[in-house]
Amino acid sequence: MTLKEWKEEQGISYYTLGQMLGIKSINPATNVQRYALVSKEKRFPKPEMVLRIIKLTKGKVSIQDLYEEYWKTKGIK
Repeated sequence: MTLKEWKEEQGISYYTLGQMLGIKSINPATNVQRYALVSKEKRFPKPEMVLRIIKLTKGKVSIQDLYEEYWKTKGIK
């Protein structure tokens, strides 16, 4: 499951998801949108954030899911 799919399943905003992941910036939604690969700038999360995502989603979003989705955006897979 992708991070975007999980967010939609929960019915929460990117801002709320950012807060749940402990992102403390002016707009947590921006970082989460990059991790969810829905913004123009796409990023793979750092290892600590990967662990937070896995714990928050109770494993529904796995590291494999994160990598596969990221690779698709880069045309690798």
